[in-house]
Amino acid sequence: MMNAGARCSILAVPLLAALGCSDPVPLPAQGALSLSIQKSVSVNGATCPDVGTTYEVGAPGVPSASSPGDSLIDGDKGAHISCSVKGSGGTYAFSGSFQASTSVGDPAPLALAFSGGVINPNNTGSASISVFTNKLAGSFTSPAGMDCSFKVLGNPPQVANGHIWASFSCPQIAQPPSNLCGVGTSVIVFENCDGT
Repeated sequence: MMNAGARCSILAVPLLAALGCSDPVPLPAQGALSLSIQKSVSVNGATCPDVGTTYEVGAPGVPSASSPGDSLIDGDKGAHISCSVKGSGGTYAFSGSFQASTSVGDPAPLALAFSGGVINPNNTGSASISVFTNKLAGSFTSPAGMDCSFKVLGNPPQVANGHIWASFSCPQIAQPPSNLCGVGTSVIVFENCDGT
């Protein structure tokens, strides 16, 4: 009959081998944001309930055209951040979502999502967007055919599998039938994204 010590050591070898060969745990997604809500250039009787507000999320520095700021980690302060940046040959596909409390209000929630994003070899691109704030009181989306425009920031430009730092603006974000806003020059940073 095998003694308990020998039995434990025989069982421990496969367990240690399995632990030693496992893939490292991926880092959580993180990001920072500066989002400027503006009146749309195409008013046509429509109103924007959140004109001139800039929402900022960073820990503690917010991103700008000259600095990526300090990213907030998914799960920190109740934030929910997910993203994907994948590409090759200078062309990248990206998407992401960002839900967090912002510098506006006490505290003001913000939900922002990008879909169908493409960055071209010249470091410009486009994506569809959905925005929710308390003042907007609903989800405003970029209408079909009116995607937001993106420009990758940094020297060298900061886009690669797993991360992006870019400015963006949107001619229109709408909540039919009568609410119409725009997004002025804004900045997003996504890091530790799915890049494979």
